[in-house]
Amino acid sequence: MAYATVAQLKAQIDLDSTTDDVILGQYLSAAETLINRFCNRDDGFLADTTATARYYYGRGLPYQIIDECVSITEVAMKDSVTDTDYTAWDSPTTDFAGDGDWIPFGGGPEMPDFNVLAKEKPYIGVMVDLNGDESIFISGKTGRSGFRPSTSVNYTLPTVKVTAKWGYCATVPNTIFEATIMQSARWYKKLQGSMADSLANFELGTLQFQRVLDPDIQLILADGRYVKPTI
Repeated sequence: MAYATVAQLKAQIDLDSTTDDVILGQYLSAAETLINRFCNRDDGFLADTTATARYYYGRGLPYQIIDECVSITEVAMKDSVTDTDYTAWDSPTTDFAGDGDWIPFGGGPEMPDFNVLAKEKPYIGVMVDLNGDESIFISGKTGRSGFRPSTSVNYTLPTVKVTAKWGYCATVPNTIFEATIMQSARWYKKLQGSMADSLANFELGTLQFQRVLDPDIQLILADGRYVKPTI
């Protein structure tokens, strides 16, 4: 599901004709891509509807930072960095029932937020449940002898497997919906006005978009704290 539909965009710009439906759909797709890039969210904002597995290296700590997700189905661990199989930890009957080996959290590990879904925000990690049988996420750091003058090489391998529905939110946040509509509508109006930063090449059947979001839309996303920090 996209952030906004052609019908929703047409309602905002008071357009009844179906002549430009294809172009409007391309504008919406391009706006979605630029919003994701500006916010540093490769997964986008809309979470997957199916849970899939992703792999991480443990740090020998009682918590594990993961990608943004709205639900976690399974947490599995290698017993050693050299193992080839992952052993599933006991999952809680509900996220915070206290009868499993792990607990999901948002915010940060030192001051975790366990109510992020109610705020339409994602989980960003899992921590060890003190009532469970596990204590840490096995470190993925390892090393191997090398050649002189470097006698060892240090690197990390995956030791943690998390199966989850990845993404920021189960439904598109209202701010993201409005930003998508605004950017797409502006491109369409600029096309109508023959402005140069959004062009249609009808001979080649392609569209050329300006490569950045409008500054005020960037401000909306930044002030809404939708931009994910990068390292």
